[in-house]
Amino acid sequence: MKPSNTRRDFMKTASLATAGATMLSPFSIPGAYAAGSDIIKIALIGCGGRGTGATFQAFGTGHNIKLVAMAD
Repeated sequence: MKPSNTRRDFMKTASLATAGATMLSPFSIPGAYAAGSDIIKIALIGCGGRGTGATFQAFGTGHNIKLVAMAD
């Protein structure tokens, strides 16, 4: 028995729905924009020696960097 909805059917429907939502989105109004930022946000996964060292190297580059998340 063949399934009534195939992966291909799903992709077609999802693509059409996404395209329609994009055209109707309030964020697509000409003149509307998101403010940019020069901050580079980084997250540290693994707070041991290697991860901590890489984080300190990132801060040492002279760029505007902000540590926003840590996980170990």
